[in-house]
Parts: sequence; structure tokens; C-alpha cells
Amino acid sequence: MNSMLEISFAVVGLIIGSFTNVLIHRLPQGESVVWPGSHCPSCKHKLRTMDLVPVLSFLFLKGRCRYCRAPISRQYPLVEILSAAGYWLVYRYYGLSIESLAGCVLVTILLCAAFTDLQTGLIPDRLTYPGILAGLALAWFTIGLQSALLGSLGFAVLFFVIAVASRGGMGGGDIKLAGVIGAFIGWQGALVTFVLASLLGGLAAGYLLARGQADRKSAIRFGPYLALGAFITLIWGKQIVAFYLSTL
Repeated sequence: MNSMLEISFAVVGLIIGSFTNVLIHRLPQGESVVWPGSHCPSCKHKLRTMDLVPVLSFLFLKGRCRYCRAPISRQYPLVEILSAAGYWLVYRYYGLSIESLAGCVLVTILLCAAFTDLQTGLIPDRLTYPGILAGLALAWFTIGLQSALLGSLGFAVLFFVIAVASRGGMGGGDIKLAGVIGAFIGWQGALVTFVLASLLGGLAAGYLLARGQADRKSAIRFGPYLALGAFITLIWGKQIVAFYLSTL
């Protein structure tokens, strides 16, 4: 039974991952996410059901559009696989529960935020504002509304202070994404996320500096590191805190 549920969560993650690609492509451009239907970005041909099977369609078509043979971005199967893995891990940790529902919603938001930030340098308000509301609504049944409010407001204020202090080094999208994360995982989880995201971002910046691909004035898109830090906290946050406390 557990194996079937694990597979089911992974399959749902694949399907939602396919829709997440639509969000990533359309939200930054202000387009509707439901109309028109899925189509090739190059030739605009409407895609049929057989063209939309997560991962498998990409492999079968050898990464090219069936109709115009234009290359299909590898982002599409990557997002689908990451979504499936995220949903699977959420179920493995939280089981069949309302916490799993909240975790899966957060996984989708984090994936969308990370990839839109990577592609455009923006994290759309059409993603973050509904995300905050969803986090607060689900908090009634998970971490509690008080923790969610403290996490959302406190984490957003922290990033706002950083943005002001760095004179624009932190974008408004990052501030709102912090509000989303805090709403889902509370103020304690937000603190762990901040530490992890800072470490990940620092390591990435150091790598780019060492390779000469950036200098000290280069802007670093922080959304992907914030998203990854939040996901790690969602799944392993309690173990990380317990390990840290055991070393004191």
C-alpha cells in the first residue's frame, strides 16, 4: 500500500510538474495559464495529448517539436522530474496527511519561483501573493496560524531590511517569496531556511568568483538558493536543528 502511494505521489508530481512548466513560461509574461492550450513556443502549433506526457514525450520526440522540429528546452523534463522527486520525498516524510498537501503545494511554488528567477530575474506577484494566502490557509491544519503569520511577516521583513541595507542587492520578488516560505514552514523553519540559503548562495558566489564568471559587484539571483533552502528545511529541517544542537 505504501509503495503504491509513493508511486502515486510521484506520478502526480510529474503531472503537476508539466503544469509548472506552463506557469514558469507564462506567469512572467502576464499570460493566462489556462488559455490558449499548450502549444509549441516556436511554431505555436497546438500540442496533442501524446505530446504532453511528462518526460516520456521529450524522450520519444528526441527533444524536438513534432511539428517544426525546433529544440525543446531540457528545462521541461528537468522540472517534471524535480517535481516528482519533491512530491515523493514529501510523502515519504509526512505520509498521507494535510502536511503532505501543504508540502506539495510549496514544492510547486518553489520550483516555479526558482526557474522564473533563473530565466527572467523575476519572481511574479501572481505566484507569491496567492502562495502567501495558500500557506496561511493551510497553516490552520498544519503549523498553526500564529506560527505562519510570524514566519511570513518576520521572514519578509528580514529580507526587506537586507534589500534596503544592500541598496537593491535583494529584489522585491525575494522578499515576497520569503513571505510565502514563512507562511508554510513558520518562523523556526524560516530561520533554518535563511541559514541554508545564505550558505548555498555564498558557495555559488564563491564558485563563480573563482572561475572568473562574476566579480564582487555582480548581482546573484537569490531565488533558487532560497527555494532550495526552503525545500531542504521542509524535509530535513528538524534533523538539521537536532544535529546542530547535539554539537553544542
